[in-house]
Amino acid sequence: MQIKTIVTLFIAIILLSCTAKEESAGVLKTIPVKLVDIQQKEISRPIYTSGVLTAKDELLLSFKTGGIVKNIYVIEGQTVKSGQLLAQLDLAEISAYKEQARAGLEKAERDYKRIENLYQEKVATLEQKQNAHSALQVAKANLQVADFNEKHSKIIAPANGKVLKTFIEASELIGPGNPVLAFGSTEKAFILKTGVTDKDVVRIQKGDPAEINFDAYPDITFPAVITEISGTSTPGSGTYEVQLQLDKKQDVLFSGFIGKATIYPRQKQKVSVLPVNALNEADKNTGYVYIVDEKNMAHKESIRIAFIMDNQVAFYNDTNLKRVINEGNAYLFEKSPVEIID
Repeated sequence: MQIKTIVTLFIAIILLSCTAKEESAGVLKTIPVKLVDIQQKEISRPIYTSGVLTAKDELLLSFKTGGIVKNIYVIEGQTVKSGQLLAQLDLAEISAYKEQARAGLEKAERDYKRIENLYQEKVATLEQKQNAHSALQVAKANLQVADFNEKHSKIIAPANGKVLKTFIEASELIGPGNPVLAFGSTEKAFILKTGVTDKDVVRIQKGDPAEINFDAYPDITFPAVITEISGTSTPGSGTYEVQLQLDKKQDVLFSGFIGKATIYPRQKQKVSVLPVNALNEADKNTGYVYIVDEKNMAHKESIRIAFIMDNQVAFYNDTNLKRVINEGNAYLFEKSPVEIID
């Protein structure tokens, strides 16, 4: 019994030794593979970017004159109508200046009338009449200035919109031109201000479509279109500002939302396309694929990658490849024997 066991083990060792000798002699296992045809396409490569949503007409409203704020009649986020009073200064000092200007005009009118009568009677000179006329014109201008200052000591909504932010409270002292309210019009569509690189800005033009997504509405895609493209780069970032205008008014959106945009340039690019599975390896813009020769052996070929999109590799087909290995390429090396499976 022991002799039989020893003989069996000896035979097994001999068989294993023979197998090893065959493999070392260059007997390679044939690897089954599947091929895929290379397609020629004209593709518009999307541009992915992000930006901040703002109203089309977003303004900083302020008083023309300085003074003490009497009242702020609105709060942040409030919807207002065109012509609605939003804020007002204490008009005591401004009204006093207006009354002073009005009294000055009345006196200038009386003086001019008196000098004109004296001039008709040859008592006053022409120079006196001209001086009185000039004083009258100055008095009229002073009253116009006072009227203008009084008018712009109130902030009126320039259109239907929203109060985006308030910068000051009632009873505070404010200087002329300092922001009081940030106002955004709701009569026009929102815009998303974003930036693109120099490589992408040359591929887009006004009117190119885009899609925008916001975290606040993850299941909604908002269509948009390019309306403005900056002619110079933004200092610091080096990107070019692009404005994407949403198709229509969106009452559900708020200024300040961060949006993720996908721009689809109308300019298309001729490329060859393969499934990304056909790519065996890649180094920067160079990729490698396997083809099958007439002897059913695998050969590695390099390709120049243009871009990768939607599980597809777009490349410049300099060598006019027709078909490449799509499945089984992970087990291949140069001159591997292969069997093509339909």
